[in-house]
Amino acid sequence: HMKVPLHFINDDIAPGVKLSGGIVSHVINELNTPDVQAIVQVGTNLAMARVAGIAEFWIEKPVIAINTATYWWALRQNGMMDKVEGFGSLLLDH
Repeated sequence: HMKVPLHFINDDIAPGVKLSGGIVSHVINELNTPDVQAIVQVGTNLAMARVAGIAEFWIEKPVIAINTATYWWALRQNGMMDKVEGFGSLLLDH
């Protein structure tokens, strides 16, 4: 099951979407169906890292923001195994 793409009209000028996550939490809940195992946000023009970390508690599934995944990959590629709280299970547990 895949539901793509998600676009916000006027996202380039909507500070609520860019700065605070805007309606992202509602979209995450909409996407969270029983057959979904994880939610992955792709696209860097969205404030999602902290929202994803919090959303994992609501839906009890991995929610991964692309910027978080990129940061995690860069750390691991450079031998750094740091655990970081507040951005979801990827940075905290892996």
